[in-house]
Amino acid sequence: MTDETPREPASAPRSLTVPLDRFYQYQLSERGLSAHTQRNYQRQLDKIVDFLTARGIAHWTDVDADWVRQISSQAKRDGLKPGSIALRLSALRSFFDYLVQDEQLAANPAKGVSAPKQGRHLPKIWMWMKCISCSKWTKTILCRCVIGR
Repeated sequence: MTDETPREPASAPRSLTVPLDRFYQYQLSERGLSAHTQRNYQRQLDKIVDFLTARGIAHWTDVDADWVRQISSQAKRDGLKPGSIALRLSALRSFFDYLVQDEQLAANPAKGVSAPKQGRHLPKIWMWMKCISCSKWTKTILCRCVIGR
């Protein structure tokens, strides 16, 4: 990140924001993350802090796996796609790893929570094949594309 000062979520308790500021400094100095990655993580973590603050959570030690699942569920209700939810959970896991390493938490509550499955897209050739009627010719092309013969 450049000389940009991290934004504190509105009315968030310092017990949530101070560890985040330290985490951002750690990312910048020790992990060497790009400014883009750091901004993405910061944006996601700010949303999480807003979520927790609105529900009366004032300390990271109060967050358990159930809260992490609620964060993920709320993101889905807010219309985030699976990739965005995965990014949010990744940022949270990294932050909790930092807190564990810094001995502020005993364990990472986000470790056992998986991101939603991302949809798989069919290869373009397969989509084209589905559009035309099945014939010996299309089956041959399909076999060569899918099986590699």
